[in-house]
Amino acid sequence: MISEPELVGGDPFDAPGGRPPGAPPPPDALGTGQDGQAPARPPRPAWLWAAGGAAVASVLWAGGLYGYTALGPDLGGYRATGNLCAETELKGASSALGSPRKEENSHEESRHEALDHAYCSVYLEPTGYEPDTDEEGNEVWSLPSVDITYTLHRRTDPGPEFDGVVRSRNFGMGSGNAELRPLEGLGERAYAIGQGADGVVIEVLDGQATFSLWASGGVDPETGEVIGEASDIEALLVEDLKALMERLKS
Repeated sequence: MISEPELVGGDPFDAPGGRPPGAPPPPDALGTGQDGQAPARPPRPAWLWAAGGAAVASVLWAGGLYGYTALGPDLGGYRATGNLCAETELKGASSALGSPRKEENSHEESRHEALDHAYCSVYLEPTGYEPDTDEEGNEVWSLPSVDITYTLHRRTDPGPEFDGVVRSRNFGMGSGNAELRPLEGLGERAYAIGQGADGVVIEVLDGQATFSLWASGGVDPETGEVIGEASDIEALLVEDLKALMERLKS
């Protein structure tokens, strides 16, 4: 009887005919060190580690960008308003210039997924003020006024362009060297711009919110004197803006 052949040690491909072309080497052919241990794996090239780090950084950056885009920037507690005049008390301005004429107030608001915008215009009437009348009996008056705009930027950061926007809005084209006077303690960044003896403009950046306040004094019809000097009302307007900003965060 012919028994089945036995393979004892060695490489089965050492049989006549040899190893087929392209066949992997036997396990022992991988080699071992002198102590019988497998040889150490050769170190990875430095460029491979660098490429891996760059790939991880790209993934993290993309994830952060997606989160920023999906969730939007931190609004710092600011909210939209349905009536900016109702939110604006102007206690300081009223003490110096007169009580708000509520029947003359006007406001506008707009909402958009990218930004919310609100505007308020208030006339202030000094105590005992009597307007003139024209030949037809119509009242002719020149009262102090305060105008405020509030913009909440929901998608983009208004900070990088804030100074440029303020300069162009208040000085126009060709006035790039005009100076803005910084105001301390008001928002993230704030400037005051004089508008003659009876006017002042205050511009404020606070995170994603921007504010613009224009105030101008009126003229007393009897004496022709200006009602409200800019130097007298600027500090009061700063406090009024602070109060409005806090209210819009509530």
